[in-house]
Amino acid sequence: MGNNTLSKDTIAQVGIGTLIIFIAMVLVSAVAAAVLIQTSGVLQQKAQQTGMETITEISGNLVVVIITGERTDSDDPTLNTYDLLIRVAAGARRIDLAQLVIIVEDQNTCSFLTFDKNNFTLKEIRDEDDSFQKNNSVYVINSGDLISISINTTNETIVSLPRSDIAFTLIPEAGNPVRVDVTTPNSFGVDEVVRIYPVSSA
Repeated sequence: MGNNTLSKDTIAQVGIGTLIIFIAMVLVSAVAAAVLIQTSGVLQQKAQQTGMETITEISGNLVVVIITGERTDSDDPTLNTYDLLIRVAAGARRIDLAQLVIIVEDQNTCSFLTFDKNNFTLKEIRDEDDSFQKNNSVYVINSGDLISISINTTNETIVSLPRSDIAFTLIPEAGNPVRVDVTTPNSFGVDEVVRIYPVSSA
């Protein structure tokens, strides 16, 4: 009699298992790719937004050209107003001065000044493109403009005697704050308008 043996074929089972593992790897790869694409899109959007904000911060600076103090007459021992002549930095965007905040510090006080509370006034000195329209309540400054900021020392209780140390910090709506530290002259002499910054070399 012949020897009849039954053999178990496991090749098909191994093939099915391999196929299942392959499909699972494809699905995992597809999910991972989708997550990476979505994440890269979000990161790109945030990078663009951050880049635009950085450009605005860098190019939004104001420049203080000169600071003077003014007295009512040559016998007045104190300055009645501080006048800051400002312009925008090269390449800067338009800046709305109605949103400007000015911090004035001396040895004893710190004053926060805003335009909406009438803590300071704005005056157009040069504006070729009419971006600054005071009569229409538009106080925008851009490249080439010169605007004077006047601060009443009496109303704001700001030190205005000779040999006074004062710091002016201008904080625009967008852009870096600009700080200028000054010291009033030892004597105002007979001048009604006294130059404070930059200090004259004469």
